[in-house]
Amino acid sequence: MVEADPACRVWWDEARGIAHNDWRPQSVCTLQQARAVTQATKDLGFGAVPVLVDMRFLSKADRAARVHFTSSEGEAKAVALLVSSPVSKVVANVMVGLLRSAPTRTFTDEALAVKWLMTHR
Repeated sequence: MVEADPACRVWWDEARGIAHNDWRPQSVCTLQQARAVTQATKDLGFGAVPVLVDMRFLSKADRAARVHFTSSEGEAKAVALLVSSPVSKVVANVMVGLLRSAPTRTFTDEALAVKWLMTHR
């Protein structure tokens, strides 16, 4: 596990072969935090991997952070965004559809997100 920032826990799921980025309750993601999370995921040492981003408790991500995450800097094989509601899923899908370079989907169900990510290992 790598503490990228107090706002996000980055860890490797050995059994499933996926990285996790778990945003803590009421956290706000800035560009600096986004860069730290991307670097912490790289620092896990597994190269380009599927990433599960649990953003159910993320309060806000500023525009610069969103642009960073939708760039190719993360080198993820695939990204599953775990959101808290169908409305936030629709909003995330619109943004991701416009900008993301790796296969990306949003989910409200963690088991379905993991199942999808495992097809991208």
